[in-house]
Amino acid sequence: MTTPINAEAESYSRSTHDSNTGESVVWPLLECLGGGISAGVVFLLLLPMLADVMSSFGALAPTGLLITLLFLWLFLWMLTAVARERVGG
Repeated sequence: MTTPINAEAESYSRSTHDSNTGESVVWPLLECLGGGISAGVVFLLLLPMLADVMSSFGALAPTGLLITLLFLWLFLWMLTAVARERVGG
């Protein structure tokens, strides 16, 4: 096996890549919080129905409820991000 003489690991530098997008860290955080709060509200409103559905799974019911909450959060987070992109241009 041969190795090149100048075998160096590539380093990721934000200055060498497209950093002029104007995107700040604030918007993704707000989208995350908005999706999380919306998911929490929807989850709490649907909790009695979800508990009835998940009760047939026995010991896996809490896991099912948690997975439902996480997928709801991710879906609403994505929906918030897409809506902001559509409105913001």
